[in-house]
Amino acid sequence: MLQLFEQMDSGMETALAVSVPLISGIAELIGLLIIVVSLLRTTYHYLRVVLFHDDYDYHLEMSTGLITALEFLMAAEVSKTILLPSLDAVLLLVATFGSRALMSILLRVEMRSERAERAEAKRDERRAERRAELESSPFWPWKPGSAGESAGMDRSDDPDQREAQ
Repeated sequence: MLQLFEQMDSGMETALAVSVPLISGIAELIGLLIIVVSLLRTTYHYLRVVLFHDDYDYHLEMSTGLITALEFLMAAEVSKTILLPSLDAVLLLVATFGSRALMSILLRVEMRSERAERAEAKRDERRAERRAELESSPFWPWKPGSAGESAGMDRSDDPDQREAQ
């Protein structure tokens, strides 16, 4: 029975020694690919904004790509901890993980503040558009000083008011 457990332990070590570097390598490759793609997309949108005065939020595009890439890179680092034999390697991992986590948190805070500012600006713009529509409409009976009243129209001239009397 003891021999069976030793063989299983040896098999697990071999499986981890083979699969963990593969998994972490794939995660790092995906993270780097995300960085490259987000850089290309952000550059494209930045050029459209600068050259053609297009309205696109390339900052959000880049921040989102970086956060996603950082998450993949942190997953690769965490998977590497399974095979780390020394305390120095663990301390290096902790420092790397901490700096990447801090960068991710800062990017998220920046994205939230930018989104909140943009959402508030859009709300203000919609309110101004609605106000302009209301003010430009010819007749609003429930609005004091409406165009109908200012044009000399009396409530008795309104057919609905005559039927009510």
